[in-house]
Amino acid sequence: MRSTPWKLLGGLAILASSALALLTAGPIALPEHSSSHPSGVGATAPRPVPVLPEAWPLNLVAAASRVVEGVFTPGDTFGNVLSHAGIPGSLINQVVHAVASDFEVRRIRSGRPYKIYFTPHDELLLFRYQFDDQQVVFIAKGTNGWRAIETTIPYNIRPRFIHAKILGSLEGALETTSRDKRGAIRLAHQLAEIFAWDIDFSADLRVNDSVDLVVEQRSLEGTFAGFGDVLSAELNIAGRIYRAVRYQRPGTATAYFTPAGQSLQRAFLRSPVNFTSISSGFSHRRIHPILNIAKPHRGIDYVAPSGTPVHATAAGTVIYVGHTGHAGNHVKIRHGGSYTSHYLHLSRFADEIKAGDSIEQGEILGYVGRTGLATNNHLHYQLEQSGTFVDPLRITLPAGAPLADQLMPDFIRQRDIWISRLREGQIDPPVVLTGSGE
Repeated sequence: MRSTPWKLLGGLAILASSALALLTAGPIALPEHSSSHPSGVGATAPRPVPVLPEAWPLNLVAAASRVVEGVFTPGDTFGNVLSHAGIPGSLINQVVHAVASDFEVRRIRSGRPYKIYFTPHDELLLFRYQFDDQQVVFIAKGTNGWRAIETTIPYNIRPRFIHAKILGSLEGALETTSRDKRGAIRLAHQLAEIFAWDIDFSADLRVNDSVDLVVEQRSLEGTFAGFGDVLSAELNIAGRIYRAVRYQRPGTATAYFTPAGQSLQRAFLRSPVNFTSISSGFSHRRIHPILNIAKPHRGIDYVAPSGTPVHATAAGTVIYVGHTGHAGNHVKIRHGGSYTSHYLHLSRFADEIKAGDSIEQGEILGYVGRTGLATNNHLHYQLEQSGTFVDPLRITLPAGAPLADQLMPDFIRQRDIWISRLREGQIDPPVVLTGSGE
């Protein structure tokens, strides 16, 4: 079945507001071994910065005496844009035919920018078309006639220290800052993923908690282009310190570890849903709100709007999907030999889910509802350990696996670089903008 990664945890509005409010921190010198890593959260090991196939298009830019630039609008074509810039039709046809094997001009789309460079004699020197932020086509005359080269412009990446205090909501921060809102929200998503096994961003964040980060700051051709990976992080949540360091194991994907080399990924997520509140906790005796009798409440009731996705807290095998009396629509998952999780009162199940399916951690199982015996929309989540129901919020779950001994020297080398950058930023913190959150 389809796997849907779980990225949006409930505290992102608060966390993103802080990230948005502190983008004035300055860059720090990047160690040479990392200078070419344009990665994201699930990035693979570093690769060299791509080299342009030929240097001639970029060399020609310096020789241009005039530049016409604009954006393709509906109805524009390669030919009429060049014609409006003063280029003869005969030359346009010559260029189109010459580059046809390298670039089909009909691939040009409205909304995309272009630049036309001219010689001191006002002849066509170079045409540049931007597919997206990084993909570019250059058309220029080389030694063997007109040619088109499609290439990727690499990011220039430098680490940047960011400090924030949790002060308000995303909306409040949006009112006080205008710089890279999408990038700040992406950082919040990254933190939610990195610390998903330790911090429940729906419930744990408090005003005046703090976040210190070293992140990849990207630029394209001298222009700020957003953020890449979190390289190191230190969060102070309710007086407790949480730390993470990115490590790129040779030939494998990026992962996050404690400074001691312990994986931050655990067997179980802290909660299975982006909830607004907990209406009932685990209890051996609770007055049932409908039956009005004392009964054990062997799980946690997470209140959330109807239709909110419900995620598997751990990888496992689905052993039941169906309707179970008071429980309503119910999914049951076995995790190894000791644990079983239950998800009750769902409005509906995820498409194609059935007993026997293998489930990945974070995969969508269904959606919040109030089927069965329920007074409002909520998820009732239960966890069994060796056949006994346990409190999901209090049980101590297995720690993440440590790095193999042979990887520790390389990990320590990378860790020391990013932790030292974090400490440098903390000693001389930048000015921080803040939003009221109101």
